[in-house]
Amino acid sequence: MSHIIPFVFFILISAGFAHAVTMTEAVGIGFANNPDLMALRQEAELAKAQLQKARLLLPANPLIAGTLSKKEKPSEAGTGNYTNYSLTLSQEFEVAGQRGVRIGLAEKNLSRVGFQIRDRERLLRYAIKDAFARAISLKNREELTRRVVGFQEELVDFTRIKYRAGSVSGLEVNLSEIELGKAKKDLFSVERELKEALLGLQGLMGVRSNPAFTVHGELSPEKFRVPAKEELMKRSAEMRPDMKVSVAEVDMSERAIDLAKREAIPNVVLGGFQTRDEERFDRGVLMSVAIPLFDRRQAERKRAEALALQARIRRSGLEKTLEREIDDAYNNLSLTLRELALFQKEIMNKSMETLSLLNFAYKEGKISFFEVRTAQKDTLEIQFAYLDTVLQAERWLHAVERAVGGEIE
Repeated sequence: MSHIIPFVFFILISAGFAHAVTMTEAVGIGFANNPDLMALRQEAELAKAQLQKARLLLPANPLIAGTLSKKEKPSEAGTGNYTNYSLTLSQEFEVAGQRGVRIGLAEKNLSRVGFQIRDRERLLRYAIKDAFARAISLKNREELTRRVVGFQEELVDFTRIKYRAGSVSGLEVNLSEIELGKAKKDLFSVERELKEALLGLQGLMGVRSNPAFTVHGELSPEKFRVPAKEELMKRSAEMRPDMKVSVAEVDMSERAIDLAKREAIPNVVLGGFQTRDEERFDRGVLMSVAIPLFDRRQAERKRAEALALQARIRRSGLEKTLEREIDDAYNNLSLTLRELALFQKEIMNKSMETLSLLNFAYKEGKISFFEVRTAQKDTLEIQFAYLDTVLQAERWLHAVERAVGGEIE
């Protein structure tokens, strides 16, 4: 029964979501359903098949050949025919240890494909995390914008009441209605962006689009403590799957050179034969060896050497790219976290309380419409800037982890 539960779980996931997913759940679902990742996993099956072939004891099947003929008997031997035949059985043998090199090459290729899959998972994990973070940020922005619309609606109502009482001018009523229209327009825009972000996230996860799909969680990168850059560099050399892919490719190319050299040594064909000619039988053994006069695997060796050089160049380039990625992500994360430290969460909460107090003061006639309007703009700009900075910090945190090759907390 227990093995049925995961299957049913993923069927339900594919059909739709009954609850808001967390970031961890989104990554797990993406790993199970993303079509590009699923297709890449089949490469491992191909590599296993290559290894299975490399492990064959002999490179070729035995060869059996034969002839059958009839020959008339000479007149002095009487009438009739002789039935003549020949039968040959041969087998090709490798004599330069090619099988061992081929097995090592296939095993290294299987390892390389495994690291490629892990690297694709690394990239997918942080693509999903970035998309999820954007969706959470837009969800928070939508909630804040709805509050702004509520504030503006209250402001419009009280401004109209004041206008009817003769306390304010018609200009202030018009301005309050304009501000409400802007807030509603902003709400429509953020709702559209949120829907697009949720659709994009579902695409990365490899599931059907569902209007009821939503996300749950909180972005709090300010709680994160970044290790020293040197520590990150050291970890990346150990954790980055694409670095391990490049190491495997260099090793594979060197083994391919060795294999090409060994394959230049001709294989030996051994066999036995039996023939019958008229009434005589002949039995014996045979041996043949190709003369490496024209084909000495020159092209294969050249190709293997070029691939080896290519692999070394790619590895060197990847090491430099990795350093740049970590350096760029680390510096940007450090700067963004410092910027985020300027926004104290308590201050942000108090700023919204201040907004309510300003509206109350306006209702009581203690401040003018223009004063509350200016204060509103300043307060809301801080709130939206805080949301933007939180998202940027979360993304740079993902960039650091993506560059290192995994979570670093």
